[in-house]
Amino acid sequence: MKEGSALLVALALAAGIAYWSDHFRLGGWNQDTPGEPAFPHQAPPHRVSAPVEQTAPERLEISVSSDAAAKAVLCEELLEVIRGVDAAMLTPQSPATTEQLAARRRAYVEKRMALGC
Repeated sequence: MKEGSALLVALALAAGIAYWSDHFRLGGWNQDTPGEPAFPHQAPPHRVSAPVEQTAPERLEISVSSDAAAKAVLCEELLEVIRGVDAAMLTPQSPATTEQLAARRRAYVEKRMALGC
């Protein structure tokens, strides 16, 4: 019974020391911003004060060249992107993400069709 009590006292003492050392390191109750991060090897998350703006839709501009080899490479790259979007659509997504992926796929398919692939 004495061993359990001694362990309990040691645990309470360790918790108290950890609490108070952290409390005084941060500057007490009235400090708004911490002086030193609790985990210095980790970067604190960035605070965003302004509202987040919607990102512009992805624009894909392709210059039509007369070179057949460049056109074939471009068609292959577009097909690779389309396959990547198809693979992403196989995993469960939110409805908004699914719609974004479908719109991206449509845009790339239209570009391939415009190139005559």
